[in-house]
Amino acid sequence: MTGYRDGYDFRKWYAASLKERPRRYWVRWALAGAVVVALTAAMLSGADGHPPLFVSFLPGFFIGFSPFARDGWAADQGRGVYDEFEQAALLRATARAFATYIGLIALLVSWMVTAPGLGWPVPVLPMQWTGWLVTLLVIGISLPATFAEFMVPMPEPEDETL
Repeated sequence: MTGYRDGYDFRKWYAASLKERPRRYWVRWALAGAVVVALTAAMLSGADGHPPLFVSFLPGFFIGFSPFARDGWAADQGRGVYDEFEQAALLRATARAFATYIGLIALLVSWMVTAPGLGWPVPVLPMQWTGWLVTLLVIGISLPATFAEFMVPMPEPEDETL
């Protein structure tokens, strides 16, 4: 402790947390791009019998580079790694990610309802449905970390570890 009665240790927030969870600028754009590529690949392969499932797993690959996907920040033992501003940003990011995911599902369901009447392609084969389900599952898992990468501010350049 540094003498504070409430247990706040500035050394914990300053040095230890930056070493435990390094941040990289390219991760946020890689996650966002992977989500867009996975959705685009699932839409373009709607008429084919075999969608490219490896493209559906792209967001899952890049999520391993995000510290917000590796840490159990929602659990009691993981909350001590973030300060109150980062925790608030993480909660807002998670809420917005789930709202976006629900909107995406609603958009896809409405497309499935209206597309047959308009003559647009819809998944009919089991492999097409598998491609959509895998894509939606991986995107649903990666959206909270993607939003957190954009909403939690990056550390100052002089504070970053090498």
